[in-house]
Amino acid sequence: MDHKETSSIEPFEIRSYGWKELACLYAPDLQPASATKLLHRWIAGNKKLQRALAQAGWRKGMRGLTPRQVGLIVQCLGEP
Repeated sequence: MDHKETSSIEPFEIRSYGWKELACLYAPDLQPASATKLLHRWIAGNKKLQRALAQAGWRKGMRGLTPRQVGLIVQCLGEP
């Protein structure tokens, strides 16, 4: 029987995420509060991404992200 190794890493899924949830995926070694601040800094430093997110309905302080908003972040920052 041919045994193939399967990867335990799941592919990233574009779906709704909580802000903290997504931030922790991008910075798993940080505490949640630090991860959320880091994700905010990355977005604040990218005016093009900020504009695209604003057009998609995102405002600073929102706790939830739509699949469209997550897709924009991933498109700019790469997969977590």
